[in-house]
Amino acid sequence: MVNMRDPLPIAVVLAVKRLDHAKSRLAGALPSDEQRRSLVTAMLGDTLEAVREAGVAQAAVVTPDPAVHVAVREHGVRVLDEPEEAGAAPRRSPLNAALAHAIAAVSPTAALIAALQADLAALDALTLAEVLDEAAAAIAGGAPAAFVADRSGEGTALLVVRAQHPVEPRFGARSASAHRAAGAVELDPGRLRWARLRTDVDTPADLAAAVELGVGRRTGAALRASRHSGEPNRPADRTASDR
Repeated sequence: MVNMRDPLPIAVVLAVKRLDHAKSRLAGALPSDEQRRSLVTAMLGDTLEAVREAGVAQAAVVTPDPAVHVAVREHGVRVLDEPEEAGAAPRRSPLNAALAHAIAAVSPTAALIAALQADLAALDALTLAEVLDEAAAAIAGGAPAAFVADRSGEGTALLVVRAQHPVEPRFGARSASAHRAAGAVELDPGRLRWARLRTDVDTPADLAAAVELGVGRRTGAALRASRHSGEPNRPADRTASDR
């Protein structure tokens, strides 16, 4: 366990779409809808476990899916319904509308808010706690927000904003550039650290990269159940280079 300290004054928010719309690009690795639904739920569970063990003050998940509601409540995490804007012709993407809704919901009781991808199958609590500490330090030093790019360098794995004056989330294609343009400071721009945080899973190549790093127990079980090849368990010991 990592959270043997006072809780970080940070709330973490995540967004999950309907399971029947999730991860269609994984069809090459997981051909059935049920396999992909199981994997999405498993990855969310492993991500939430890392969030909880990192010792954050609170967490919330926004989703329109009743099955995800049930899964999230099993982790003792707050669930928010998806806002109407996320469902029909929004001015921003459904993901960003959902995250903005969650940020607004937790703002009254948090100093900082971290918007986190929900499909971080290899994320561990040590990595997340380290990143959140560095993000908090950057914002305390005057940055309006801080972010970590995904493994490609083009997307965003994590965005941390001030609760009172949040930078609007801009997740999606080329979101790293969008967050940078909005004034957010990029943490570790050389992408030398935190591989476990940077590896969100959208494609078979992403899934293979996560498996190589070592995935969480729920994701490992889902992959074993689908007879996906590869070693599903996290290594027993991790080094700083893993993070």
